[in-house]
This record gives sequence, structure tokens and C-alpha cells, in this order.
Amino acid sequence: MHLQAHLPKVVITGLGAVSPYGVGVGALKKGLYEGLNCIHRVEELEKLDLIKTKVAATVKEIDYSSIPRQRRRSMSRMAVYAYYAAQEALAQAGYTQAPKGLGFFMGSTLNSISVWMDVCNQCLGGHAELVKTSSFLQIMNHSPQAVVGQALKIDGPSFSGAAACATGLLNIGLAAGAIQSGLASQVLCGGTEEYHPMFSACFDIMQATSHNFNDRPELSCRPFDAERTGLVCSEGCGLLFLEREDVALARGAQILGEVVSFASNTETQNIANPSAQTMQDCMQCALEKAGLTPADIDFVNAHATATLAGDAAESAAVNQVFGPSVKVNSFKGHLGHTMGAAGALELIACLQMMQDGIVLPTKNLQTPAQDCAPLNYVRQKENFKIHTLLKNSFAIGGNNCSLIVRR
Repeated sequence: MHLQAHLPKVVITGLGAVSPYGVGVGALKKGLYEGLNCIHRVEELEKLDLIKTKVAATVKEIDYSSIPRQRRRSMSRMAVYAYYAAQEALAQAGYTQAPKGLGFFMGSTLNSISVWMDVCNQCLGGHAELVKTSSFLQIMNHSPQAVVGQALKIDGPSFSGAAACATGLLNIGLAAGAIQSGLASQVLCGGTEEYHPMFSACFDIMQATSHNFNDRPELSCRPFDAERTGLVCSEGCGLLFLEREDVALARGAQILGEVVSFASNTETQNIANPSAQTMQDCMQCALEKAGLTPADIDFVNAHATATLAGDAAESAAVNQVFGPSVKVNSFKGHLGHTMGAAGALELIACLQMMQDGIVLPTKNLQTPAQDCAPLNYVRQKENFKIHTLLKNSFAIGGNNCSLIVRR
């Protein structure tokens, strides 16, 4: 049954990105299309003898001078990323400033760890009086969404959903639902994240990081590959401008794609080990809501972080739903795992491929692993017209999201 047949259509009219490739969707596209490396060794990890991984992907220095100082002092790095991504998405959607009633749905896995550590060190050192109000404003759960919303005068409904690695896609799905329900007619949505070595250390302790290519960082993240050992932590921000189709058409906006359906479910068996069945259920639910069959999906952009258990489970789930012929890729080999920003940044990349009539390969996928299902993994850049795609984000903690987008 097509569960969303009676609901208004939701379309995408603006994109904004900050990634390890630089500021802007153009920089993201260039890095992905040219297969550029952005993963490097991290000095702080070099000092941790018991931590095996030594690599990450980080955003290069950003010129903050265009942000008014009054606004900047309340912004963590991840909020700065969101500020620039939001401006870009608004501009592409055709706005020089936020329209009245614009919603803002954006979250992160964690807020600024570096600021948290500064505050804790001051308090534990007996100098709580040195903690600045601006520091507190940088570490609230919804800090990036709040301070960017203030800076850009976004005055509609706001929501800061957090679901670890599924955060970006979760907020996009919730934004689409908010538009269909009438809560807002336009919403800026996605996820943001800033890197700290603690991310790498924690995943390393869980035996989920890449460590066998420390001396060749460009080869370190290997989704679905036989030599994969785990993920590479990264950072950035991805934001999309969503609106009701009739609103977009009335103002002559360029439509980049339609959000057809969104599904989410929860793994109940294990907080860290994913279940192929639960992932399968999530994708099938998205199809059912859209009134589509597996044959209607041209392409699957996998979550695929290059962990042993995660890639094996997701590939098995995709195989069960779509069979071995559907084209599949992952962007983690290019970008690393941008955590809360991943779903949004990767969806932006999918929209670029959809527009250009190509599919990009999974970087560093040389020999598909035997523990991964025999899927049609994209191994080189191909000309291929995507009409309808499914994007997955599956998070530690068991939060699963699947979203379907149509050309």
C-alpha cells in the first residue's frame, strides 16, 4: 500500500556542505569525482601507544572573518561548519536570507568535545569562575542548531535530532515528515560534526577502526573490501533545503530531487552489533511507504563504514531486499566517516550523481570480501542514469534510517 499517496510532495531545492575536501558543495563534488585523498595521520593519535588507528579526515582551516564576532564567540567548530553550509543551501534555494517560518532540523553525534574538555579542566582545576558563558553555549545538546539559527534569523520550528551515525539522515526524514504534516512548508535540515581524537580512540577500543594502512592513509578506509579492518573518523556538515512542491513551483525554484519516503527502526538485540534483518526491515518499510518495489530502485548508497560486522550485515540486507544486480556504493572510502553529518553529505553526493548521470565507485574497494554479499559493487566511475535511489544510514546504538529520493 502506498502510505504517502495522499500527502504533499516534498522536494529538495538547496544544498550546502563543508567536508574534509573544503567549504562548499563544489569542493565536495571535486574531491569525490576525482577520488582525492583527504585522510591523514593525526599527531594526537601518534602519542597513544595502545590505540592502533592513527588516521582521520579533518576539515582544513576555515576563514571565520565573515562571521560577525558577536555570533562567532558562541560557535564551536561544528557550528561554524553549519553556518557556512546553511548559507550555501539558502543561496541555492534562492534566498539571500532565511524566509519567514523556515524550520531548522539539525543534530550531531556529540557536541564539541574540545570545548567540553576545556570546561571540565577549568572546573576540576578549581577555576570554575573562568568558565565563559560562550563556552556553555557551545556545548548545549542543540548548540549548533541554536546558534546558527540565531545568526541567520531562522524563526520557524526547530529540532535537533541525534542518532549517532544516522543523525543527518534522521533529520532529513523528520523534516520531510514535518512538511507533510503541515508543521512547516520549508525546512533546512541535516547534520554536523567536528572531529576529536576521542572518537578514534573509542571506536578503536571497540575494535572498529582502520589500522592496517596507517602508513598509507589514502588506502585506509575500505568499505566491503577483503582488507578492511574498520572505519576512519571524519567531520563536516551537510544541509539540505526541503519544501513543499507547490511552494517551490510557485516561486520558480530549481528542483533537485523529491524525497519520496523515509523509514526508521531500532535494533533491539545488541547496541553495537548490527542485525541484517533489522536493516532489511527498514529498507522494506521505506519501499512500502513509497508504494515502490525493489525493482524500482536503480541505486543504493550504503552506509558501509568499512567495519567487519557492519559491512557484512548491510550487504546481506541489501542482497535480501534487492538481489545481486542493483548498483551499490559507499562514500566512506573517500570521506571517512563524518558521523552525524554522514547521511546528509552522502545524500548531497548522490544528488550530484543523479544530476550528472553517473555513479561513483567505492574508493579502495579492490577485492570484495567473502563475508560480504555478492552485490553489484560499483568499482569504477560509470555513466548511469539514476531515477530513484535509496540511501541508508545505520548507527551504533541500533538506530536505522532509509530514505528514498527520486529524480
